Parts: sequence; C-alpha cells; structure tokens
Amino acid sequence: MNRLTLRHRLLLLTLLPSTLIAIALVAYFTASGIRTLEGELRLKGLATVRYLAPVSEYGIIAGQSDALHGLAQATVQESDVKAAVIVNQKGRTIAVSGRVSLAADVLRQTVGAPAMVAETADWIAFAAPVRRSLNEIDPLFEAKPGNAPPPDVIGHVFVEFDKSGLADRQRQLLYRGLLIVGIGLLILAGLAIVIADNLSRPVQRLVKAVHGMSSGQLDTRVEASSSGEIGVLENGFNEMAARVEEVHHSMQARIEEATTQLAFQARHDALTGLLNRREFEHRLGKALAGVQAGGEEFAVLFLDLDRFKQVNDTCGYLAGDELLRQFALLFQGRLRDEDTLARIGGDEFCILLANCSGTRATQVAEDLCALAAAYRFIWQDKVFAIGTCIGVTSVTRKVRNINEILTASDAACHRAKESGRNRVCEQEINPGPDRRHESSNWASRIAIALAENRLLLEAMPLRPLQHQESSHVVELSARLNEAGQPPVALAALLDAAERYDLAPAIDQRLIDTAIAAHSRARRNQRKLFCLVPISRASVADQATVDYIARSLASHNLPGNRLCFVFSEDVLSQQTSQAMAFAHQIRALGCHVGLSEFGGGPASFSHLRSINPSHIKLSYGLTRDLGGNRASTALLRAVLEITADQHILSIAEGVDDVDTLEQLTALRVNFAQGRIVAPSEPFDVWLEGAVMRSTGI
Repeated sequence: MNRLTLRHRLLLLTLLPSTLIAIALVAYFTASGIRTLEGELRLKGLATVRYLAPVSEYGIIAGQSDALHGLAQATVQESDVKAAVIVNQKGRTIAVSGRVSLAADVLRQTVGAPAMVAETADWIAFAAPVRRSLNEIDPLFEAKPGNAPPPDVIGHVFVEFDKSGLADRQRQLLYRGLLIVGIGLLILAGLAIVIADNLSRPVQRLVKAVHGMSSGQLDTRVEASSSGEIGVLENGFNEMAARVEEVHHSMQARIEEATTQLAFQARHDALTGLLNRREFEHRLGKALAGVQAGGEEFAVLFLDLDRFKQVNDTCGYLAGDELLRQFALLFQGRLRDEDTLARIGGDEFCILLANCSGTRATQVAEDLCALAAAYRFIWQDKVFAIGTCIGVTSVTRKVRNINEILTASDAACHRAKESGRNRVCEQEINPGPDRRHESSNWASRIAIALAENRLLLEAMPLRPLQHQESSHVVELSARLNEAGQPPVALAALLDAAERYDLAPAIDQRLIDTAIAAHSRARRNQRKLFCLVPISRASVADQATVDYIARSLASHNLPGNRLCFVFSEDVLSQQTSQAMAFAHQIRALGCHVGLSEFGGGPASFSHLRSINPSHIKLSYGLTRDLGGNRASTALLRAVLEITADQHILSIAEGVDDVDTLEQLTALRVNFAQGRIVAPSEPFDVWLEGAVMRSTGI
C-alpha cells in the first residue's frame, strides 16, 4: 500500500467502494429479477390450469375426446408449455399433448384447487380440478340453497412448463446486469481517472520540482495554476525555491570570495600583504628553471632589519607590525614591476631581481640599504633609526636548486650582520665539490654527533633562593664535543642545526633524556623537575608535541615535572605557533617557560599570551645590579608583575656572592651559574642527586 502513488490511491479510493456497491446492487436486483421470473412462471402456470379446467368441463361430460385433444394441443402451443394432460374423474387420461414427464400416480391424485404438483430442475407441473357447473338452476325461479354442496369434481387438467426458457431469461437478466455494471464502472473509471489526474497532476509537479531542487536545479519552479490548498502549496513552493536560490547564490558568492581570499592568504603575508616564503620559493623555482633553460640570469637579495627587536621591546608589537608594513611599502616603491618582494619571516625580506645580476644587483642593494639607513620610524614620541643588512647572490645556470640560492643569500646577510649594521655583502654560489662540502659541513657534523653519541648532555642545576625545594630543579643543556675542535655551546649548535632542519633531532635527544631521568627519579621515589630548552623549529612543528605525548605515555608518566623553555625572541617572531605550542604542552600537564625575558615593555604582553610558569631573566637585567639603577628598577617591575601572576623567576649567569645576595633580596626565585653549581654531565649529576637524596 505504501508503494502506491497518489494517483493510484485516488483511483482505488474512488473505484473500490463504487465497484463494491455496484456489484451488491446488481446481485440484489438480479436475484430479485430471477425470483420475479420464477413467480411469473408460477402465476402463468396457475392461470393456465385455471383457464383450461372450466373449458374442459363440457368435453369431459360429453365425452368429446377430439375437443379435449384440441384443447390440450392449443395449450401446448403456449410459450414454455411442455405438455398438457386431461384426465377424468377416475384418473384416466382422456386427452394429452406434448411430452409428459409426470408420473402416473401424480396423474391419479386428487387436487382440490389449482396448484403446483411437481417440480424438477428442468420442468414444473401445475394441476386444477374440473368441476361440474351448477348453471342448470334458474336463479330467477329457484332459490339457491344456502347449504348447497360444492360442485362435483369430474376430472383434472395437468400442464407442464419447460424451465429452459426461464433459465435463458435469467441468464439474460444476469448478463444485462453485468453489462450495466461494466458500463457503469467504465464510465466511473473514466471520471475517476479525470478526477485523480486533476488532483495528482499538481502534486506530481510538486514532487518533480522537489526532486529537481534536491538534485541541485535551484531554478526549478512549478506552474501555479491550481486553486485551494494545492494552489497555496504551489505558491509556497515557488517562494521557498526563490528564497533557496537567492541564499544559494549569496552563499556561492561568499564561498568564491572566501576561496579567493584564502588563496590570496595562502600566497601572501597577512601583515604586509607581500608574498610569503612559500610563494616566493615557488616563483624562485620557476625563475631558476627559466635560467637553466637559457633565460636571463637574476639575483636574490636577503634583507634583515637591524633594530626591529628594539622597536618591539620598547613600543610593543603594534609598533613592530607598523614598522614592517612601512618598510614593505618603502622597498616596494624602489622596485620594478617585474621584481618580486616577499616577507619570509619575522623581520626578514627577500627580493628577486629579474634580469639583473652582478654589479647591477649590488647597486640595487646599496640603494635599498641607503634608503633604509635614511628612513626614520616614528611611533608616538619616539624616533628610531632602523637600517638593514643585505646579502646579494647572483643566480647562473650552474645553480641546481633554490636551497643553494637561499643558503648563499642568507649566509651573505649574516656576514653583513657580523661586519656591522647597514651593510651589503655578496656571496657567490659554488655548486662544486668544495662548496658542497662547506655548505654541508655543519649538517654532517651534527648528524655524526647524534649518530655516534658525541653530543654531551649537561645539567645546569638551579638553587631556590626564597624557600627550600623538596625536589631537584635542573635545566638540561648540550654541548658538541669533537676531537681537535673546540666545544660548541647549545645556542650556537641550535643556530647551525636550524639551518639544516636538524634542530628537532637535538631537541628530541634532550626530551628523551629528561623523560628517562623523570622515570628513574620516580622509580627511586625522588622528585626531579627538569627545564628542557626547545628550538624555534620544534616550537613550530606539531610533531614535537606528538613526540612528547608518546614518550610520556610510553613511560606512563605525568608531564607535571617537565618545563619546556623557548626564547622570547621565538615568541616575537612566531607568535601564533608559540601560543599553540604552549596550549598543547599545558594540555599534556607540562609547564611552559620563557628564556631571555625582560628586554622591554613588550615582554609583559607575552605573559598574557603564553602564561608561562617560569621565566629566565635576561642577563642584561641582572649583570649590572650594583651600578645601574635603571636595570634594577626594570628588574623590580618584572619581578612584581611575575610574582603577582605566580610565575617563578630564574636568574642565569650568577657568578658571585654579591649578585646572589641582591637577587635573593629582590625576591628572585631561582639562581643558576658558577656560584650555584657548575654545569656537569647530566648522567653524573643525576647519579649524584640520587645519592644525595638517599643519604649515601
């Protein structure tokens, strides 16, 4: 039933009751007609014997057999009469006509009045008595006696009727009834189809329109030609479809706009509107492919602003952002349309000078350097002279990949930084064996040190200055020890490792050591709190957080005894990534710390964005406590704010007793340096810490 369409349901609803009623009526009237025909036959039979009996009286009395045979034959001539028999008073047949089916005993029986005497499926017989007439008495002269006896029965007449005609008439009656029903049903079906179509056609149009809408044909409409409730539905559907189409077009326009905006954002720096590093490297690759195919050579300039951090620290990040925007416009105004300017990170820019190399490229760099040196950045009541260092690299057909270009230009910029501010340095790209060995020297040294376990992990213990700690607090560090080479400290090691994407491997070594020490201390029922330095690359890499989570889970350890520390400079240049890293680390139960903290007023905004548990004070705040009142005042302000937010402070590089006492008086929480404890191999320190805890 549920599979029937609306049209079929309407037809069924219309025809089924009508059909049942028609069949019932036809059955009733047909049965009534059949009974009527049977009654008519009986009445005819009785009327026939009533007529035949009186007219046979004279023939029976007079014994005229011929006359009686004539009457019998005349009776048989009537329709449906099968046979006629006349018998005398003794039951003897005196006249007969037709084929008699009555038995002899029936013919001899006495009948007092006209009646049916026998019936079968094929015939029916009627009989009537023949009485002597009393008409010899003259009613005028002889009174009719009141108690006169009934006339004498002098014989009987029998008439048989054939039922075949009756059956034919009954069949005809039935056929006519069925024919009438059929014709009536056909007419009714036609009317029902017309009505069903009129009712279902608008609904089918609505269903088709709904299917069209659901398949994405939002311009689908229905013809609003119906009245009543169907008309309301048609108008309502058209209004709804128009609204859906309008909303769809609006959403499509917004999606296209958002897609265009996302595509732009994927290729451009959100702050300055310049190309970002990814898009710059893409265009650099296309330019290099053009040179290798025989096109014009070009040059790449790597620019690093000189005093950007000073602006950030003094005036805050809004000033730093405005400085970057102004320098983007400043550089863009001196370049040609075919040149490409991009911000690749922090205060670093790159320029691709099309069809320009060698001396011409150096001259462009000198002009940009002079332009930056002459520019003054004004923020509120402060004026800053910024300047920039530029590394210049010319690209020839010998260059094989963009990494060689970026590495050479970056190295040239670093040489300009080391030789003084606002300088331009050039560096050629030499893809030969010597140059490859030189550029990969640091990479191979770090890789070999990690593989051969030459990385010396050190412990830098911290002393609590305000209260006694129940646990050992230590910071992990590392040093590269190579035969015939001076030791390389962790800061310089990470700076080189980040250039060759090896910094995360060093960080993982420190993480593994800290977690293993935490696990050992827990087994020995000792408390250990480790500060683990994290590089810029690891802060920006989601894999670092995943690695820490897996390591803690594999040792079944909580993270509340670990504090991951990165520099405030990382937060300045990778704000969103650093905030995400800090949020995820705290979700693991670990702590977050900032090193080199307190370079300027912008540092206080970092406390709100990162919410660290520990800060390592900048060495510039603690080295001149005795003779620099400004440094002491700034340190007091930092300590008051951090104490109010329950952030623990750490002073590093404490090498004398006077400084230690002043830091204690200023309410610094921890001290680190030679006066506290010298750095030593971490395994040695850990063994000694365990022994001291156990009293051995």
